Amino acid sequence: MRVLVPSQSWIALVLISLLPIVPTIAVAKDNTGSAYAFVQKWITTYGIDHARAATMMTTRHRSGMSEAEWVDTYTSFLEYVKYKHLGGELISAEEEGHKAQVTLKSTVDSIRGPVVQYEIYDLLKVDGGWLIDYINILDANFETAAESEPTPRFDFKRNELSPNHAPSE
Repeated sequence: MRVLVPSQSWIALVLISLLPIVPTIAVAKDNTGSAYAFVQKWITTYGIDHARAATMMTTRHRSGMSEAEWVDTYTSFLEYVKYKHLGGELISAEEEGHKAQVTLKSTVDSIRGPVVQYEIYDLLKVDGGWLIDYINILDANFETAAESEPTPRFDFKRNELSPNHAPSE
């Protein structure tokens, strides 16, 4: 009687074919913690690892852009303004079902200098993991939106600030 034993090359082939699946499982597991833990990962990723940051947002937060389009569009801008998140203090975190809201009081540095701001993150749980759906940024006085100051527009095609101009009639 003959006993069939799998060859070592067959076992190696199966293990090699499973390798691409393991990182995917690890990323999915990495994304199942609390909404606050996810935001902590976000602030250490955004402005540094643009491709990873793009995977951490909903399409809505990327303004309908694909991940690749978002990276192509925003990488040069974030590098130009020298964006750097310096950390944040947790103000509140609420999770309810597949939605969450996390509020941080944070310091962000850029070519304009350091700014203290409140960041209100709206998150959605998609396929068991959190994604940033919307971020509302308010100045440290919590009274006016940070966007209320006129800010120069960035021309992504030329990789420079656009000149101020009056709208055409």
